[in-house]
Amino acid sequence: MEFLRRMWRAFQTIAILFSFTVNLILVIALGLLCMQLASLKSAVNGTVARLEAIVQDLGDTRISTTIPIRQSVPVAFELPVQQDTVVVTLAPVPITTAATFQLPGGGGTIKGTVFIHLPPGTRLPVRLNMTVPVRTQIPVNFDQPVDIALGASGLDPVVGKLLLLLKDLKALLDLIPGP
Repeated sequence: MEFLRRMWRAFQTIAILFSFTVNLILVIALGLLCMQLASLKSAVNGTVARLEAIVQDLGDTRISTTIPIRQSVPVAFELPVQQDTVVVTLAPVPITTAATFQLPGGGGTIKGTVFIHLPPGTRLPVRLNMTVPVRTQIPVNFDQPVDIALGASGLDPVVGKLLLLLKDLKALLDLIPGP
């Protein structure tokens, strides 16, 4: 029986030493893990802070550039023209027309044909009353400067959502113990 007691005490001593060793290893591992977790939390907090600044800057960002416009624009319309003008003949203009002449003093009427040649350089008053069809292509060539505020042009709601998401992430990080 004495042998069994010695064996039992030896077993107890070995179990206590084993338990102490395992607990010591676990405490050291837990301490190292906490140090790593604190270091990781600090790094993630720094990254989240930088990301928050970038997202905030994104809402304040402007796109400033120059857009070259190089294209042809079709134009089609009817142009009414109602105007008095003077035209000048460039060559002799023959005019043949029927004419009726009244003789004075009741002498009767003569019907006949008149032949006239207008010399070059004759100025003739003319009344224009017409519609001129206009069909053409107009070249459009210019550089258009643009300055677009991204936030004001529709990015503000997305920036707000990202900032809320980062706020939630910071709250989660605050739940982790450490600096």
